[in-house]
Amino acid sequence: MKNYFILFFLVVLNAKAQNIGDFISVNPVSQNTDFVIPSTHTFQSIISRGDPLTQGGTLPRNTDFTGYVPIGGSSENGYLSINAELVPGAVSILDINYDSNTKLWSTSYSAEVNFNSVVRTIANCSGTVTPWNTIISCEEYTSKEIANQYGFPLDSNGDGYDDLGWAVEINPATKTVIDKRWALGNFKHENLVIHSNQRTAYQGADATVGYLYKFVADAAQDLSSGKLYVYKGSKNGPGNWILLNNTTKAERNSTVDQSSALGATVFNGIEDVEIGPGGYIYFAVKNEDQVYRFQDSDPISGTTVINMETFVGNRTYNITHSGGTTSVNWGYGNDNLAFDNDGNLWVLQDGDNNYIWVVKSGHTQANPKVEIFGTTPIGSEPTGITFSPDFRFLFMSIQHPNSGNNSTTQTDAAGNEVPFDKDISLVIALNENLGTTTEYTWYLDADGDGYAIPPTATSSNSPGPGYTQNVLPLTDCNDNDPNVFEVSTWYLDADGDNYAVTPTIQSCNSPGTGYTQNSLPLTDCDDNNPNVFEVATWYLDADGDNYAVAPTIQSCNSPGTGYTQN
Repeated sequence: MKNYFILFFLVVLNAKAQNIGDFISVNPVSQNTDFVIPSTHTFQSIISRGDPLTQGGTLPRNTDFTGYVPIGGSSENGYLSINAELVPGAVSILDINYDSNTKLWSTSYSAEVNFNSVVRTIANCSGTVTPWNTIISCEEYTSKEIANQYGFPLDSNGDGYDDLGWAVEINPATKTVIDKRWALGNFKHENLVIHSNQRTAYQGADATVGYLYKFVADAAQDLSSGKLYVYKGSKNGPGNWILLNNTTKAERNSTVDQSSALGATVFNGIEDVEIGPGGYIYFAVKNEDQVYRFQDSDPISGTTVINMETFVGNRTYNITHSGGTTSVNWGYGNDNLAFDNDGNLWVLQDGDNNYIWVVKSGHTQANPKVEIFGTTPIGSEPTGITFSPDFRFLFMSIQHPNSGNNSTTQTDAAGNEVPFDKDISLVIALNENLGTTTEYTWYLDADGDGYAIPPTATSSNSPGPGYTQNVLPLTDCNDNDPNVFEVSTWYLDADGDNYAVTPTIQSCNSPGTGYTQNSLPLTDCDDNNPNVFEVATWYLDADGDNYAVAPTIQSCNSPGTGYTQN
């Protein structure tokens, strides 16, 4: 009865699929050469490492934050800003458009941002799209941390600020730097989120000794000055925002030292911060294997934090998928965060299995609602993640996959064969919202011996590891052993006289007692008597004159009246 209930649940859920967060979890297995997502969804490749930009140069490697900036609020016309986590860093921005007839995205203009006005940038990791439609790109290293390693001076242009370790604001329309936002503080920036009040920003340091910060701008849409606070308090209870000195250049350069001197709460690697339904602020701590959340007493004037708690992670969850239910450890490396229109929290994982987790609306640790949307290819991690304003489209990148992943390809929504062997930026949507809904036949050949097990699967995307679109014989008897693949011919010799009865049977396993794989003559007339096995020659002598008519008949039994074995 339980299995019927699961099947009914999966069919109903699959039929629903009205929002991007409606799906059946993929099978929670280790990475392979493919990008595995639910069959209800598809993807389109937008740009890959080495692809040319229209204004010169190519897309760099180590693609990270992939921020969609709508033009005039549009979900079909915007800019796509793609970070490159490199030394020196880079940001590329594409003008992209959706064709409602073909249901495909195209790029009309693309360029790399020039950072000469702020000396350089470095390790552009994550970031955010501001409410006023600019991009914030975060530098994950500070000058103090890497000056000796790369030979970079602390302050190349003598402006009084350390060159590196800041959040950089960019105009995506002009592809130019607005400025480094010194007032946000100097530390290993990973990400930030800006409140709808357009003044308050929450951010964290991606460091072993990392701190959680709140910034309140003096004026809306202007991050050049404001109050900077650091969190001090419990990780499971209340806390306070402690005001830092943040006016002079020297004060802004010393954010981490001030935080340490104040005894601020240490978090081991804050990756991403997002604001969710109900005003909760969520932040992922990579090396603590969990996502925390809290309520700010007031985003602008509040100096206290209430209800700091673990929201998800640091335990196992039961994942219901097409094959049943599997207990899966959340594991190490929760990274980028984003909320969809249903209030589901999407969590990209950099570590362990590099899953794309989705924590469904209404989840609590006591009553968990956790699903797995996808698994990225071998060697890679999922990065970025932003949604279009109407939440039809999810934009993200896949960073540093193995170059050997080109042994297989996948057909994207545009019909292109995509090998996941280099950094790539994608758009993902429900099948009906992106390209055609062409489905392909997939063969499961887990052991790679060129023989598949039945039945085949039909899907627009790979159903999981081991599946291929190559046409294979469906004769594999053991898909865990590449040396065992063909079915065998079985002969029934119940009486053991080395003569078998017809017919033979093709099967991976013995059909039952008395069957053997030994090749035997199929002439046994009585398989219950070992002394009777040969057919006899029968002669038709209907008139009894001891002369027969042709032809003779080979048979175990008399073919009829008038037949004799004489």
